[in-house]
Amino acid sequence: MARQNLNIEKLQNAIELVGGISALSSKSKISYQSIIDWRSGRKAPSVESCIKIEQATDGKISRKDLLPDFPWGDTK
Repeated sequence: MARQNLNIEKLQNAIELVGGISALSSKSKISYQSIIDWRSGRKAPSVESCIKIEQATDGKISRKDLLPDFPWGDTK
């Protein structure tokens, strides 16, 4: 699958919403370094990571917000 385009602004919103990168890392069980890499544009998150961020923000930042070009369909 081709690399998806991350909406970095929405990732930053998620970071701010939960209280910082450390808080997002802790709540989502995603490594701090991965979040830094995504925010800098070096890498893009996996589908699974986007779902974890959605859960960590109680749905305020959705998986579709983060990867708007991904064909989400009925992905759970």
